[in-house]
Amino acid sequence: MNYPSLTNDDIRKATSREDLIRETAEQIIKDFAEFDLVIHFSGNVYDFYQELFGQMQQHVDILLASQGEKFFNLLYRIDVDPKDIDHYQQQFPETSHVDVVTELIIHRELKKVMIREYFRQSK
Repeated sequence: MNYPSLTNDDIRKATSREDLIRETAEQIIKDFAEFDLVIHFSGNVYDFYQELFGQMQQHVDILLASQGEKFFNLLYRIDVDPKDIDHYQQQFPETSHVDVVTELIIHRELKKVMIREYFRQSK
């Protein structure tokens, strides 16, 4: 069985599809809500990234500063490996740790959506 390609180019292409953007926003909202962290999405797919990134960044910053266990539980729920965070941070040392984590959460949530879509189409 061939699995969907999840390269950076594939992710970039996926961000141009409104349906995947909306589904990714729903997934982010759902996963953050599991930890009583509220994320709102206006539905404007053109500002999706900035709108959600800012809200998620605030939550990640607070969790990192004062709620480490909750932070790691969130990463586990979303399936972001701390090793990936370290690797990405090494690739982009000028990027803040909070921004790296937030970016990787968005990427992982989008990948989940892409994988679900692949299996829906395979039926």
